[in-house]
Amino acid sequence: MGIIGDVLSWLGALIWGAIQWLLEGIGKFIQTLIDIIVAFFQVIYDLIQGLLYLLYMIGVLAVKLFQVLLEAGGLLWSLAVGFARTLGSLAYSPRSSGGHGYSDMVGRLFENLTPLQLEPIAYILLFAIWFTTAIGAMKLISSIRVGGD
Repeated sequence: MGIIGDVLSWLGALIWGAIQWLLEGIGKFIQTLIDIIVAFFQVIYDLIQGLLYLLYMIGVLAVKLFQVLLEAGGLLWSLAVGFARTLGSLAYSPRSSGGHGYSDMVGRLFENLTPLQLEPIAYILLFAIWFTTAIGAMKLISSIRVGGD
């Protein structure tokens, strides 16, 4: 080819190498810029995601707290209703049932025990039985774990 062909070939290779070097430099610069922008928006996205998850968990906590308070109120209401019904049913008057052969004997027994005035003791024992049952029920309910754990 000659000297001019060699110079033109060398010059073309030099220009082509410079263009490739320049394009690679611009490409690396743009890629670095894109990586920085993506990382910035990823941090913002993660921050928003964390805040929304925090709000969601606060809502879940509020619902669970409301459910616990509602159940505790229901339990307290049931205890008060049971206590009121128990106090309302403390008055016992023996009546003949006529259903078995001992009813006449039990009626006579109550008639003969009336002068001993054992009714206050019976009321106290009835209340103690109810109170012990209520405490036992509360212990049983509190020992049950939610979720089967």
